[in-house]
Amino acid sequence: MADTLAVTVPSSEKTTSQHHRMPHIRALDGVRGLAIALVLLIHLLQSNDKPTGSLLINVILKVKQTGWIGVDLFFALSGFLITGILIDSLGEKHYFRNFYARRALRIFPLYYGVLLIIFLILRPTWTDGRQFYLLLVYLQNTALWWHGSQPALLQSLTGHLWSLAAEEQFYLIWPIIVVLVRDRRKLMWVAAGLVIAVPFFRTFLFLHGVSYKVIYTSTFCRADSLLAGAWLALAARGGLKERLLRIAPFTFSISLLCYIAIGLKGGSFYWDNPLIATFGYTVLAVAGSSLIAMALRPGSRTGAVMDLSPLRWLGKYSYGIYIIHPMIGFLYMPWIDRHIHGKAASHAAVFVAGLLVTLPVAWLSYNFYERRFLRLKRHFA
Repeated sequence: MADTLAVTVPSSEKTTSQHHRMPHIRALDGVRGLAIALVLLIHLLQSNDKPTGSLLINVILKVKQTGWIGVDLFFALSGFLITGILIDSLGEKHYFRNFYARRALRIFPLYYGVLLIIFLILRPTWTDGRQFYLLLVYLQNTALWWHGSQPALLQSLTGHLWSLAAEEQFYLIWPIIVVLVRDRRKLMWVAAGLVIAVPFFRTFLFLHGVSYKVIYTSTFCRADSLLAGAWLALAARGGLKERLLRIAPFTFSISLLCYIAIGLKGGSFYWDNPLIATFGYTVLAVAGSSLIAMALRPGSRTGAVMDLSPLRWLGKYSYGIYIIHPMIGFLYMPWIDRHIHGKAASHAAVFVAGLLVTLPVAWLSYNFYERRFLRLKRHFA
């Protein structure tokens, strides 16, 4: 969720440091902005999700219920960007050192800074706050986290960080696979094969009683979005690029219709719909990757929309927004509880206040804290 937006395209099939690097692609900032907007929609727009007598409100609830797919879009974009970096720098000196150092400089300062603040406030012990210490090593999406009691406050503050663990675990494994395989075409087959295998793995787990939560947060169960983005990055560096960009609107439309059909069939568009938890995630992986391809196509309407300033602004600060937004309710919730009465008014107040507090804090964090570390990336070019 915090990947650089530099996209590179080689001048030939040979993956060496001789590649011509393209300038920053602004539309991909907008894709990330769309992803964080969806996440904010589901996390800040509170409701009990029960049908009402109002058609308008029911439609809003259905749209809100789909906000979780913003994480899948983040995954697809991360897979796309990270794989592009890996394949384009293959063979360069200090390959692993540069990759992991740049990832650490982007991700660790804010992540561990926030965890330090949480530790100083809550002072969790191993006995009553074991989950906090698992956050330090990105294991919050594993059985070590799921088993045992979880302090409610800690869960509310950090429950969303499972997706960062999934990405970090992907960053550990995928670069090694890229180096071992090396050939771009072979890597495409590896990525495609894994994308196909993942939904069958999820179905196997589901049929054997594994919980929705485990399937939703486990890296191996959610790798299809990351790998679909990786496949797109690899395919776009060969002769398939123009064809992929041309058919992307079709594949996006088909996958979106499949997701809608699955949601209607299962009675829910949420991630705990059995059809979504088995094959629906893969449908969303294709949709997310197709949307990225649509944004890449020169002169496309999708690219124009994703190039809009509000979306690009959200995309630029999306990492901070994602980490911070569930953690700062204490700044506005007491005031809302005292002064706002009525269910609809309080829900609207939480949404508006959440935005008014989260966005400035994320801006301040990026410009006065995170950028100090980002400048160090020049040492690992």
